[in-house]
Amino acid sequence: MLYLYEIKNLYEAIDDFEVSPFETVEIFHIRSEMNEVYYLLTQEEKKELEKCDCKIVENAASLVHHLQEVSDFKNTNRSLEEWWWHLSKVISGELPVAMEIKSI
Repeated sequence: MLYLYEIKNLYEAIDDFEVSPFETVEIFHIRSEMNEVYYLLTQEEKKELEKCDCKIVENAASLVHHLQEVSDFKNTNRSLEEWWWHLSKVISGELPVAMEIKSI
């Protein structure tokens, strides 16, 4: 359970719009890091990460609005696998993200 603490902090930060947009961008970097080590995550960590993903999708419009000064979600060079960098496409429905919280 190396990553559980970081994932739980990520979850808490997703809808904290009182912080600077630069701090909020860090959320997406952390999520990308979790994507890189996904194969190392425990089942509990994966479940918690899925909760983060759901919260990102639920807050997509607010996140794009909050980050519009520091990040352009329309012109990212990140792969579509990292859908959190493409929230404009998620909001428009151009990039559907299936969310399913699995019980373990």
